[in-house]
Order: sequence, then C-alpha cells, then structure tokens
Amino acid sequence: MKQMKQWLMVAAVVALCGTMTGCKGNAQRPVNGTMEEAVAPGEAPQAVVDLMKKVNLDERYETLMEDKTTGVSVYSLLNCGDTVSSEGYGIVVGKGDVKTALPNLRHGRMPRARYDAATGDLWILGSDMEGTGVNVERPYLLRFGDDGYATIVNSIDPYEMQQALCKALTYSINGKEITFYADGKELAKATNTMEDMGGFMEDAIYVGEQISYGIEGPLQVHVTPGVNFVVGKVLQYDDMPTIIANVALDEKGGITLSDFKAEK
Repeated sequence: MKQMKQWLMVAAVVALCGTMTGCKGNAQRPVNGTMEEAVAPGEAPQAVVDLMKKVNLDERYETLMEDKTTGVSVYSLLNCGDTVSSEGYGIVVGKGDVKTALPNLRHGRMPRARYDAATGDLWILGSDMEGTGVNVERPYLLRFGDDGYATIVNSIDPYEMQQALCKALTYSINGKEITFYADGKELAKATNTMEDMGGFMEDAIYVGEQISYGIEGPLQVHVTPGVNFVVGKVLQYDDMPTIIANVALDEKGGITLSDFKAEK
C-alpha cells in the first residue's frame, strides 16, 4: 500500500511537469529584473541651472537635431566652461526663434532626438545609467504649445520598462542552450560558449542593465538579457540576442509592448 502511494505521488509530479512544458531546466521561467525600484531622473548641477537661465548657443552646446523645414532643433550642453562639467545634463529645444531650456534633462553620452511633424511628437533619448556593461536610456516625449515653447508630456522610467519586460519575457534552459519567449511564443535561441563561469544560477536571466530605444520610426525598446552564472556576480552578455519590441504609451504612462523580434 505504501509503495502504491509513492507511485501515485511520482505519477502526479510527472503529470504536473507535463503541464509546465517540462521540469526544471526545460520549463519556461520569467526573466528577473536588476532594478528594485523606480529611477529618479536626478537634478542638474547648479552650474548648469545658472548657465541655462539665459540660452546662448555657443561652442558649449552640441547640435543633436535640426529640421530646417519645421524649424525644430535640439541641442545638448557639453560643458559649462573649460573646467566645469555639465555632468551630462542640459537640453535646449528650439522652434523657430523660441528656445526652451531643460537643464534637468540628463542627456548622457549618446543622446538622440527625432521630431515627427505629422504628430507633433518630439522624442529625446537621455540616459539614466551608464558604465561598464550598463546602458540604461530614458525616452522623453515633448510637444510644443501655441507659444512655441516645449513641454515634457511623458517619459518612461527604466524600472517601469523593466517590469513590463519581465511580464512579457520568459526563458528555458536545456544544457547550454537558452530559449527566449515573448508572451509564451518562442523568440530566439542562444548557446552559452563561456567555459570558465561554472553553470547557470537558478535565476539565470536578468534584464535591466541594458535598455535602449529606437526612435527612427515608431518607438521601440531594445533590451539585451544578461546571464547569471555560479562564478562571479556580474551579468554576462556574450552570446545573448537583443530583443526588440514596439512601445505604446497611454496618457498615464502605461506601457504596452508588441511585435517582439530578436537580433544577434
């Protein structure tokens, strides 16, 4: 009787695993996030605030975008003087002769901008985090008022994007092969080639350290997952695909992701 009960328990476990698309390694698991809370945009140094009280577009600024047809232009502040850094802060938006100073917008190292004349949307990509293995951007959506001044009407906190990705993305592991899924559908496979990091940790895949955007057309998010190995506490990105999705924002900042694809 005792052996029968044990057999029934094993059979129940096997049946449960079948409903979960395989046990342990083969089961789909949600990706994990590196950020634990919302990311504060930060405030510009006082030197930036003081300088931008009066806009004077000289050699301290770099032109990010200039559309001569619409008269819309975007400039980033490189420095406040020969020995005073802007610390990556300071954007000026122009429409005709009207200039809007945005000292607290952090543009970082690789800012981009695009204006869509049909919708009136001006997208500016700034940076919240930069460093070795880390590149986390923040998109800002601006619109112009009747007076020509620009206002930030929306932005995407990196943590909120991370959480949206964690809801959509899952993965499974079979030996050295990692399979990624979006909304339950297979998206991409990657084979680990690193030999000196030991095996995968139980929570093997994370997102949050590498989040960037495309603004050449409809807004897209680009995320590269990192792998968590037994050896070391730093995520590894070798062999990983970049996952891309279209991004839609509602008026309250809610995020909808669609049309997932992956690129090597």
